[in-house]
Amino acid sequence: MKGLQSRVEGGFTLVELVTVMSLIGIMAFFALPKLTQVMALQSSGYKDQVMATIDYARKIAVAQRRHVCVSIAASTVTVTSDRGLPVNHTNGTCGSTLLLPSGSNVITAPNNVTLSPAVLLDFNAEGRPVMGAPATITMTDASVSQSSTFTVEAESGYVH
Repeated sequence: MKGLQSRVEGGFTLVELVTVMSLIGIMAFFALPKLTQVMALQSSGYKDQVMATIDYARKIAVAQRRHVCVSIAASTVTVTSDRGLPVNHTNGTCGSTLLLPSGSNVITAPNNVTLSPAVLLDFNAEGRPVMGAPATITMTDASVSQSSTFTVEAESGYVH
């Protein structure tokens, strides 16, 4: 019986490998467009978040009767406030951190998303921008070759 001993070898057959590779190719064909949609949703969500942050800063300026500054850079938006009296405020200088509902005073752009130009918005105690407006800000998402704009009005500070 020693001559009839069966040999078992591990591995995959060529048919199995071709089948698996075909399935991976088909799944990638359907998954890749969904991935670009997710990236587009992230950039759209970031735009909404930036607009809401600017509006929040304007509303806090009115509610607390203080100057609130929003600094917009290429990949970050930072919110600060001036804790002193509004009459003693020097335009564009807000030294105190103003926490957003998220618990931070900075929001950061997703990968490949940039804002331009760099702008410093300074809202007075009436919610009107005294510096930096009117501002038209362009958001560019390099991953999906898409750009969009929003504007901060000079008279009212509204974002649209």
